[in-house]
Order: sequence, then C-alpha cells, then structure tokens
Amino acid sequence: MAKTKKLTNEDLEKEKERKLNEKLTKLKENALERVAESKAQWLGIPYIDLKGFPIDKEAMLLISKENAKLGKIIPFYEKDNILKIAVVDVDDKKTEEIINLLKKEEFEISIFLISEVSFKYAFNFYSKILVVKKTIEKIEISEEELKKASGMVGSVSDLKSLIRKVSTTEVINVIFAGAMLTNSSDIHIEPEEEEVALRYRIDGVLQEITKVSQQAYPKILSRIKYLAKLKLNVTDIPQDGRFTIASSDREIDIRVSMLPSGYGESIVMRLLGVGTLKLKLDDLGFRERELKLLKKEIAKPTGLILTTGPTGSGKTTTLYSCLNEVKSSAIKIITLENPIEYRLEGIVQTQINEQKGMTFANGLRSILRQDPDIIMVGEIRDYDTADIAAQASLTGHIVFSTLHTNDASGAIPRLVNMGVRPYTIGPALSVVIGQRLVRKLCDKCKEAIRSDEKIVEEFKNKLGKFYPKSGIQEIYQANKKGCHNCHETGYSGRMGIYEIFCVDEKMEALINQRASSLDIFQAAVEQGMMTMEQDGLLKVVEGVTDLNEVRRVVD
Repeated sequence: MAKTKKLTNEDLEKEKERKLNEKLTKLKENALERVAESKAQWLGIPYIDLKGFPIDKEAMLLISKENAKLGKIIPFYEKDNILKIAVVDVDDKKTEEIINLLKKEEFEISIFLISEVSFKYAFNFYSKILVVKKTIEKIEISEEELKKASGMVGSVSDLKSLIRKVSTTEVINVIFAGAMLTNSSDIHIEPEEEEVALRYRIDGVLQEITKVSQQAYPKILSRIKYLAKLKLNVTDIPQDGRFTIASSDREIDIRVSMLPSGYGESIVMRLLGVGTLKLKLDDLGFRERELKLLKKEIAKPTGLILTTGPTGSGKTTTLYSCLNEVKSSAIKIITLENPIEYRLEGIVQTQINEQKGMTFANGLRSILRQDPDIIMVGEIRDYDTADIAAQASLTGHIVFSTLHTNDASGAIPRLVNMGVRPYTIGPALSVVIGQRLVRKLCDKCKEAIRSDEKIVEEFKNKLGKFYPKSGIQEIYQANKKGCHNCHETGYSGRMGIYEIFCVDEKMEALINQRASSLDIFQAAVEQGMMTMEQDGLLKVVEGVTDLNEVRRVVD
C-alpha cells in the first residue's frame, strides 16, 4: 500500500499562497470585465466576454495572428458575410485600420467591446487553429492533418464532392492534398460570374476539379493571401508571393500569383517539388543512340549544351539530370535559376533576384569568379547572358542552359538574332536538344486498337528509315473514362520526346554562313537526328503514349 506523503508546513503555506493568488487573479479579471462592460455602455456598443462564447475559429483566420495582436482585435463569428469582431480599444489606429480592411472585403461588420483578459483568452486559439504553422520562411503542415486530408481524397470524383462539403479551413488542406495526390504542378482558382472554378494542371493539362460558391471564395482568397504574405486590401493590381509547405518527408515550394479579373482575383499556385523527380538520364525517355551521344558530350571538359522547347516541356529536368550524371566531389557545379525548382545535393544553387540586380547576366559574371567547372544557367534570353555563356564554354567550362525555341534547329538562329557572333557560336556550342513532354498511357486502363491502312501509311511516311521492320499490328489509346489509378484521366505520368544534334565541322560551317533553321534542320537529319515527332510516333508503337498526345504537343 502506497504511503501518503505528509505535507510540511512549508507545503501548506505554498498551497495557501497559490489559492490566494488564484482568488486575487479571479477578482482582478472580474473587475476588468466590469470595467469593459461599463465602458461599452458608455460608448453605446455591445459588450461580450469571449471566455463564455463559442468562438468561430474560421472567422479568426480572416485576420493574421500578427494583426490580431497589434490591433487587439478578434473576429469571433462569421456567417453569410456577417462578421462579428471584438476589440479592446475602438479608438486605436491599428484597430481602425484592420476594420477598414475587413469592410473592403464587403463584410457586414458588428463591433463588440472586450476586456484585455477576454482578448488574451481568445488570442490563444490562434496557436491551436492554425494547422499551418509559420516558421521563418516555411509553413509546416502536420503529417496527421495531411494524412487526414489525403484520406478523404481517393480520386478526382471524391475531390469534387468533398470540397463542397468541408469547412473553409479544411478546403485549403483538401485542395493541397488533392494536388499532391494527383501530382499536379499548378492549382488554378478562377472566379466566374456565378461560381469559382478550381482546376489542377495534371501531367501538363488543365483538369477542372469542381466549382466553389462565390460566398466561400473571399475566405479562401484571404487565407491564401495570408499564407503568401500578400496585402489583403489590394485587389486591383497583380501580386506575387510564396510560401513553403513542409511535411516530415519533403518540402513543396508554392509560388502564388494574384491577378485582377472581371469577377474577382484569379489565383494561380505553382507547386515546385510535387511528385517524384527523375534525375537519371536513362529514365527520361532518350533512345539509345541519343543517350550515348549526350553522355559523351557532357563528359567533355568544355562546351555549351542547350535544351530547347516551350515552357513546361521538361527542359530544366533534363539539365538537372545531366548535372546529376556528371557531379562528383572533384567538380564544382554552380547554378543560376529562377526559380530553384528542386534542391540538388552537392551543387551550389543560386536564385535570381532581378529587383536587386541579380540577373542571369550579372549572376553569370559573379559565378565565373567562383572557379566553377560546370555552370547551369536557367535560361538564356538576352545578348549579355548568351555571350557570357558562350565565352565561358570557350574558356574551360561546361555550360548548360535553355532556350525558348520550337525545335533544336531554331536555337542557332535565335542566338544569332540575340547578337552573338556566328564565329563564337560554332566553337562554343556542343549539343542542342529539342524536347516536349507527352502524357504516358495508364497501364491499368489503356485500350488497344487495330492498325488500319491509314495509320500504317501515316507512320511509314513520317518515320521513314525509323519505321519498325516488324510493322505495326496495333497501337494503344487512352481510356476516356480513365480509372482510379490514373485519377480518371486515362494517363499517368509523363515522358520526354526528343531530337538532338551535335555541332560538327559541317554544322559549324553552316553557322558561320548564318544558315536558316531549315538548313540547320536538314544538316541535323543527315547527321542521323531523329525528330521529336518520330520519337513520339515510336513511343506510340511501343504503347507508351497515343497519337492524340503526340499530335497535341508536336503540331
């Protein structure tokens, strides 16, 4: 039997003092409540004690924790655009400023007076209701909350019904969980006349998920603005911000863009780091000849290697994979990126900041003073960057970069048009890659179709010497209904289709003659280059993608 501890006189005195302090604190709090109540009567506004009132935690999210503290103001109830807020001092300038911001959000506002005690009690709820917790530059979503949201989202159909049912606080979590589940690269929230459209970009194609009501939109908008540190009261000019979602196993950098539109502010959120990034050249979809050629060129000590294609064609992933192929402890690699899409271990990655003068050209000049062996420049878009990159490749560096041209052969005329001298381009340039991304067919639900004469003829004409000797008996196409595995799209994941050529003596002679892109293209084909379209058609024959996809990205 456990012995009861005998209290000493000192213990009894401490307990007596504790109870006395509790009683004095209670009396003081009651006195402050009576003062606040009397002040409210004198001012002619309603009084409330929030310690005995069920606080609407979603309403609290309409004001940031920082502003709530500065203005001593708590939104405690919101329904149908009627907002009730509690303040300690109605005459405080910061309080007035925050109330005016809320009025601009078209809330019908009722003001209540509270005591300091009541404010402190309610303010403590911020630490409990914010599933998303701020650190210095990150936002941490607890794994438990993320799993809860992901558990509610099994498919795109689930998302459509779920988003209409959950609270505004949960909607944000569900939207992010759905984007991560479907490996979406972007989230679009677009106000329309009667409703607000939610769309995900899945495997490069926008898919409408559902519609949300115009009544719910202001809360979603305010919440995202708060996370991205954007101005709540600014609605008539574009704003850009960012935040990072950090869970136990990964970080997702989210770039937020706000744009005024006819029915409200349009939101686009770019998710950097969603999904699994393939960093092996062998996994990107290069054919054996092209893969050997590229590996041979990137192993050389000098040269300019360019990837070309429109935005979203996988150029940066190709460059990352090249860096991953050649990196070692004996090599110094520095990158210039805007933005830094993925963190690579063992590589110095630098973020462009044009507002502070950190442009690609200025950054490249600085990088060259850091004694690098390999440099990656996120994009060449002006003469200075192009010329410095070319000179760097001529002076003992490998330089990787991207150009926005339709195909590989267009890269050389583009550099000439920027002002780079042909006799610099020829010796500097090693390899040019043209690329697109096609969606891969879902292995679980893709459909086989018999090849008819029309399809066979088209493949023979376009593939030429690359037409398979065994012929084409059948090809596959996407299932229009899709399945659970592919989130009802018929496609799952993406793969590159490529064309690649090296700058040999003949090509260099054409460059010096300022040859057209057509002349460059013909020389590359004579060199043995397979075009992007031909690569895509062979992937159709292999059952990786379908004709609709190849036509979509190449035509």
